[in-house]
Amino acid sequence: MNPDGRVNRTVAFIAGAGHSGTTLLGLLLGTHTSVFYAGEAWNSTRLGAVKDDGKTVRCTYCGAGCSVWAGLRPGSDGLGLAGSPDLYETLSVRSGRPVVVESTKAVRWIEMQAAAVRDVVPAHLLLLGRDGRAVVNSQLRKYPRIPVREHAGKWAAQIRASEELAARWPGPVSRLHYEDLATRTESTLRRLTASLGLAFEPAMLDPWNSEQHPLGGNSGTHFLLSRSRRSRANGTAPADVPVDAAKREHYSRHPPAVVLDLRWHQEMPEDALAVFEEVAGEVNVPYAR
Repeated sequence: MNPDGRVNRTVAFIAGAGHSGTTLLGLLLGTHTSVFYAGEAWNSTRLGAVKDDGKTVRCTYCGAGCSVWAGLRPGSDGLGLAGSPDLYETLSVRSGRPVVVESTKAVRWIEMQAAAVRDVVPAHLLLLGRDGRAVVNSQLRKYPRIPVREHAGKWAAQIRASEELAARWPGPVSRLHYEDLATRTESTLRRLTASLGLAFEPAMLDPWNSEQHPLGGNSGTHFLLSRSRRSRANGTAPADVPVDAAKREHYSRHPPAVVLDLRWHQEMPEDALAVFEEVAGEVNVPYAR
């Protein structure tokens, strides 16, 4: 493991459900001088493609001129990038950072990628959980036409699959809650960096002016970072990351800080809570906060 000459030394996969703070966790870790946060790295299999919404798959912050992703193209095997030993070595070489963190979350992708590096570098699993009611409320805000029952069922299925993945994971597994990350940020990051064999760096508590190059992720969280960088650079930094219409008002008032989001307490109707409890209440017991 870790053959001489290899730049990439560790890969960490963030597992869990969407809308659980995975982008925030990735950006916080990616502020470390030894960590490159790749974002939802499965997007590397479609670099340069135009999505259904008309946007091109490329670096969230830099666009086509990214120093890490520009000029790369998907590998034919769907595992990494054409002409490279593997995706993570390419990213470490281009970024100069030996630890790669990614937040795709799809269990099949994580297993496939972990198998590709199993005999090469250590693969860590970071299982991020969040109260399922907060997740479903966020989904309802974004996709109001989809029934609560369907949102709750998908969340429960994803969490079950992620827990099963953690149970059979052959390497280190670190579990954490979004609520702890948001309220006990430093102690949570200290524990995670130690699990990755790294020393905690105080700059990790202020990712809002850091240089990052993720693919995909939460547009609201990305908006906060891009807005902060523009403010600190007197408007000379790249333009703000566009934020989804459903999130624009909330994030336009959001400070450049890690803030616990408990909007579900005020927003989620009683009937929606009842449906969630029926569908996913039992699964949510370890995550309820």
